[in-house]
Amino acid sequence: MKKIYSFYSCVFLFTISNTIAQNKQADSLISPTIQYEKDLYDKNGEKQTFNDKMMNILFAKKVGTAFGGSNDLTLQKFYSSLDANDKSISIGANFEWKRSDEIKKLTWLLSAGAKIKSENKFATVYDNGDFQEDNIGATFKITRIGRGSINFTTTNPKKQRDLAVVNYRDLLCHKYDSASQKFNADSLNSFKTKYDQLALYDEEAKDYKAALEAKRKKLYVEMAKEEIAYLEKNKMYHFVSDNWWSLEVFVPFGENKYLTTNDILNNALSKKHFYAFNATLSWNYMREYSCGYSFFFKAKANLKNNNNILVDDLKSKAFQTTESGAGGTVVIKDSDDGYITDFDQFITPSLTIEPAFFIFNNSLGFSPAIELNQGKYCKTNWKLGVPISLKDKDGKPKVNFEVQWKEINTFNSSSHLVGISVNFLFGELIN
Repeated sequence: MKKIYSFYSCVFLFTISNTIAQNKQADSLISPTIQYEKDLYDKNGEKQTFNDKMMNILFAKKVGTAFGGSNDLTLQKFYSSLDANDKSISIGANFEWKRSDEIKKLTWLLSAGAKIKSENKFATVYDNGDFQEDNIGATFKITRIGRGSINFTTTNPKKQRDLAVVNYRDLLCHKYDSASQKFNADSLNSFKTKYDQLALYDEEAKDYKAALEAKRKKLYVEMAKEEIAYLEKNKMYHFVSDNWWSLEVFVPFGENKYLTTNDILNNALSKKHFYAFNATLSWNYMREYSCGYSFFFKAKANLKNNNNILVDDLKSKAFQTTESGAGGTVVIKDSDDGYITDFDQFITPSLTIEPAFFIFNNSLGFSPAIELNQGKYCKTNWKLGVPISLKDKDGKPKVNFEVQWKEINTFNSSSHLVGISVNFLFGELIN
């Protein structure tokens, strides 16, 4: 009986002491290195070179800085861009769905905004009190981002890259362990007092334990970003790669209106309505090498409502009408601009293939592309481009432009054009 009593006494004392130790630990700042080390093990219990949370930050950064001329993925909260190709201004917002913080994997990105046609560098929304619904439409895009990969293999390897990464991580662990211990010794009591006093005046204020956990998570992200900076600065990988799917739809708020006639002498202008719907499904792949060059690839399937005025790039002309006035006089009156054509609208499916190669840290490249159109407009267009990307101090592209030589086909002719295509991103102006 005494042996049984002694056994339960030991169990009770162990439970009490373990609980006290856990509570004591919860009352102090826990070093982020503890969780960081745990995250190095996969579901099968095998230790990895990198933990998944650190890689999530790295790949979100990589896909978020893709060159705008060949890929259209940006992680800026708000964005605005000017596209010279279709003479439009786009504004909108991005939402990282199911990603509450940086250490979670970026899987879904939702984008919503508006596209406004611009003429003479100005986008008209209201004209004399009338809403110009044919000039504006809504854009919706959903993007599914894959799980990226990192590669250490190379024909000219930096010796023992993985060991160098592990040794540097040991230095980081020592740094953040020391910082946590110093905080607990020097600042913990004042930290607790601050939050206890705050709770006296604000019932919704979080307690110091929640604040300590938030601080630990913040240190975790800082540690992960330091390791990423070490990888990139010292070129400790061969390449990183990722891919994503995007579905984008443009829905106009109203219809375009064309005044047309096929015979200016015998037929008056008649009004034609056109709804400029457009939908695009694309797949993108990126591979970025640590030595400063990269490769992108895009395959894009597009379906749009089209018409012969757009395909032939027809220009409207000023028309005049006459009517009899008093005393048999003829009065000439100005009329709206119109097109001399048999108006025809149709659906155009197309497939665009565009690889892009970059050097000098994605700043200068070469990008050929081919566009295969089907249906009534069964023509092939192509372009050869030299994209140039001007970046900010964080390496994000801010102004992208491309010197292009391209062939554009109409129904009856083809044109070879040489010029510059521009895509400005104004994210910093909004942020």
